[in-house]
Amino acid sequence: MSSTLVSPDSGPRAARQPKGTSFVGLVGVELRRLWWRRLTKVALAAVVVFIGASVFNAYNASTPERLAQQLDSYRIMQQEAPRMIEECRKQQAIERDRSGDQTLDFGCDQQGQTPTLEQMGLALPVADTVTDGIARTIALLLAFVALLLGASFVGAEFSTGSMGLWLTFQPRRLRVAASKLTAAAVGGAVVAVLGLVLTNLGARMVAVVNRPGSDLQLPQAPPLEEPLALLGLRIVALAVGAGVVGAALGLLLRHTAAIIGTVLGFAVVVEGIAMQAFLQGRLQQWSVLKNIEAVVERGTTYVAESCGPTSCDYTERTLTYTHGWVFLLVVALAIVLVGVASFRRRDVT
Repeated sequence: MSSTLVSPDSGPRAARQPKGTSFVGLVGVELRRLWWRRLTKVALAAVVVFIGASVFNAYNASTPERLAQQLDSYRIMQQEAPRMIEECRKQQAIERDRSGDQTLDFGCDQQGQTPTLEQMGLALPVADTVTDGIARTIALLLAFVALLLGASFVGAEFSTGSMGLWLTFQPRRLRVAASKLTAAAVGGAVVAVLGLVLTNLGARMVAVVNRPGSDLQLPQAPPLEEPLALLGLRIVALAVGAGVVGAALGLLLRHTAAIIGTVLGFAVVVEGIAMQAFLQGRLQQWSVLKNIEAVVERGTTYVAESCGPTSCDYTERTLTYTHGWVFLLVVALAIVLVGVASFRRRDVT
């Protein structure tokens, strides 16, 4: 009789519960929502415009006419160098006779030395060199755009109340937070890759259009210190991290305007004032912007006060590439952990 009471579909209760949307499906939903936001399209358009302006500046700086003018100025400088050396030596002799100090040296030989064409930046426009210069310039912009998109993407859901509605369908907050952070990371990567691809295409166009004639006799541009791919990977990694940090700030502050105000306030008060004013510049090694520069440039320098046994003086210090990426990684992880913890514990309306 017991066999008639058992449903053929019976089984473990956990096996009969609906599985819900997979994590990959959640990320896909978040990416679609990110793409259809108006701010996303405005930000991408702004990136395209800025890169277009950078490529146009590179085009103007490397036209054959401009290079010819600079080359003429260089030749005039070379012709004037002997006369400048002779004039300097005359003034040196007069001052030695007046002072009686025959060891007085005006450094005439050094003053009369003209820089090389490479030192003056006069070289054939090469696509990789142009790309390298523009990419280093736009790295911070791409990171900021990724941060803005991630922050507004999450902050807007709290402002409109859609976050509370979304949690009724997906009540597991850690899963929701992880999907939003992942979508913000993918969005940051797309922004960076788009910017780098447009930069490379624009640089190649400049190199082709501004190819000078052989009569200018310009030297080849010096080889790059590293492959462009490595620079591109660092810029993409920065944009990915910035997107994740922006989304984490959205989980923490819950309003786009509050996030933008916090970021701008930090940039002005902490980065622009405190890092320079306090401890005679020694705080700069903990500056976010300086460490971003260290990552992009594979090391950078800053000026800070150094004191010896008898006196203090401002000297140039080195900020290493390793210090840069470790510091940024620790800061990003701290912000993400605080943001996720806040999202998990605070009420969502």
